[in-house]
Amino acid sequence: MAEQTIKDLKKEIYLTMHKAQEMLELTEDGFTKNKPASLDKATELAMEIHKKEDILTATLAKMAATDNEARTILSVPSYIEKIATSITRIIDSTRVRIKEGMLFSDRALAETGKLFIKTREVIKKASETAVTGAQASAEAILSDINTLERMANEYATAHEDRLVAGECSPKSSSTYLCILYAFEDIGAHTKDVVKKLAGK
Repeated sequence: MAEQTIKDLKKEIYLTMHKAQEMLELTEDGFTKNKPASLDKATELAMEIHKKEDILTATLAKMAATDNEARTILSVPSYIEKIATSITRIIDSTRVRIKEGMLFSDRALAETGKLFIKTREVIKKASETAVTGAQASAEAILSDINTLERMANEYATAHEDRLVAGECSPKSSSTYLCILYAFEDIGAHTKDVVKKLAGK
């Protein structure tokens, strides 16, 4: 078999990011419709991403000694794996919510819905950076990711204030906050992916 080129590996990175996007979409379906089957499919994708990360990192590590670009993007597969791990935290929290019949407020559901939409957008755009590597588009994506992180942080702070004021149940609150923190982490790891792919 012919040796893989950086172009081949970037395509693999794109496809792995696309898997993370699919994983998020299945998680959203599981969350909004209380569907454990969708969460199970998302978990299967997480396992595929973990396996792919091992292969991509090993291949890039071999090339990194003689190829600067391979060295620059060496950590990208591990960041994608971290995105998958953060989505898994949302899956786990959603399973708890379904199992225990937790009720989230309309506000919490609306906020989570906005975060799913924004996160889908940034993962999709970040995966395209693997193919284009365009600096201008990278700047725009980083700005979008900053917005995502700010949204998650603001929602968490406001929710903590409501919890302190006794307006929410501590049990469902901790589950909701776990979900918000996971979205914030997805943003941080996606930012790392974009920066490395754009050579920043």
